[in-house]
Amino acid sequence: MCEYVYENGKKCRLKAVEGSKYCPLHIPYEEGESLMGEEIKNLKDKTFQRRLNRGQSYFEGVYLYDATIKEYRSEKMLVFKNSQIKSLVIEDSEFKGLILINSTVDRVILFHSKIEVLLVKGSTVFGLNVLQVDFSSNISVRDSSVKYLMLNSTQYVGEKAEESYGEKSAKGVVEIAGLRDVRRIGINTRYPLLRKILEEHGVNVSEGGRRTVKVNSLIIRDVSFDAAPRYKRQVRLSIGGFSGNLVLENLDVFGHIEISWSNLKSPEFVHVLIHSNLIIRKSHITVGPTWAMTVLPSLPIELTVSGFMIIEDCHFNNPYAEEVFYRLARTSWERSGDFERADEYYYLEMVARRKARLKARRKGLRKLFDRFEVLFEWLFADLTCKYGTDWKRPILIWLFIVNVLFPVLFFVTKSVQGLSSSLSFLDYEYFSIVTATTLGYGDYHPIGVGRIIASVEALFGMFMWAVFLTVFARKYMR
Repeated sequence: MCEYVYENGKKCRLKAVEGSKYCPLHIPYEEGESLMGEEIKNLKDKTFQRRLNRGQSYFEGVYLYDATIKEYRSEKMLVFKNSQIKSLVIEDSEFKGLILINSTVDRVILFHSKIEVLLVKGSTVFGLNVLQVDFSSNISVRDSSVKYLMLNSTQYVGEKAEESYGEKSAKGVVEIAGLRDVRRIGINTRYPLLRKILEEHGVNVSEGGRRTVKVNSLIIRDVSFDAAPRYKRQVRLSIGGFSGNLVLENLDVFGHIEISWSNLKSPEFVHVLIHSNLIIRKSHITVGPTWAMTVLPSLPIELTVSGFMIIEDCHFNNPYAEEVFYRLARTSWERSGDFERADEYYYLEMVARRKARLKARRKGLRKLFDRFEVLFEWLFADLTCKYGTDWKRPILIWLFIVNVLFPVLFFVTKSVQGLSSSLSFLDYEYFSIVTATTLGYGDYHPIGVGRIIASVEALFGMFMWAVFLTVFARKYMR
């Protein structure tokens, strides 16, 4: 009989391999290969499949090579404890859950399956891949060494979580915590090497099966990334096609973080330091009033980006959050001296601030006054020069209005007199330019309604020149 002793004090009941004191499952790799050569791999696989088919779901202290499980159905948890496995592939299965405790696994692939729970704790895993999985409780990967973690097309299919006394339900939560030696975490990302690895293990993943990673909360905390210089310029945390609450806590990321095509619900950044860039593209950021009062004010303190913060084609339901995110992006580019890019985010920041004022809760005359003030700001600050970031716009506006609009008004109203009795359109244009520049030669003068039009044009001309000089000086003399 096998002499392996479980943690509960009981011995394994399987027959030992000839020449060894351990059964095919518990015999170490080196000892098995020295006794049986390559045949030990087949013996281990057959024994494992046989025990699995007989209903055994708890495996402790086992040594397996390529453990492949297909179309597995069980109401029990599949547990591997204190075990060593070269590769564990589970495909097209439906069972209660997978638990890895204090085990060493080169690669774990959980594909196209339905589970309640996935727990990896105290283990060493080179690559953990969860693909097209429906889970009804939670996924937790913590206190382990994981080099690569990929979570693609995985969704929570349980009951809708409800908060109790302000605390969020643990259901529908993907928790990645206390990991070390991490090289890359990918949520719904395209990784060419991953497809090759899956094909080597006989797993065929089609592009048509790609779907959103939909969970209640994705929590990534206390993760230690590999600080080797060759990884510092790579994307270390990539999130794409994700929908749910995102929480990043106590992270020191040696590389980039990229978030794209996602629906972020009340994202939280707590003690996050990114040594390279934070990139958010084509995403919706949805926040509630409580988040805006509690999380938003501390965001500039809690989130530190040493490189650049890039926000492109994103939509916010809350203008206050939009303003803060764009301000963080602006300051990151100002630190590097790239004021051209900083101006782009400054304009977006000011537009968001204007929208926030429109959404402010005001009543009576105060509300009406705010709306007039916002309209005035849009007309004289945004329309004319994009809040001082575009020096070309005042020139183009001036040329169009002075050379086209006002001459047409003078021509239609016939409100200009001059030396000759009949005036051509060029005479009206000449008078418009002279008026806008406040030269006033005296050869032409307005009459009737033309006096009002000429007064407005003179004020407009002076204002636009002042705007142009201010914006031009700001652009090139700072």
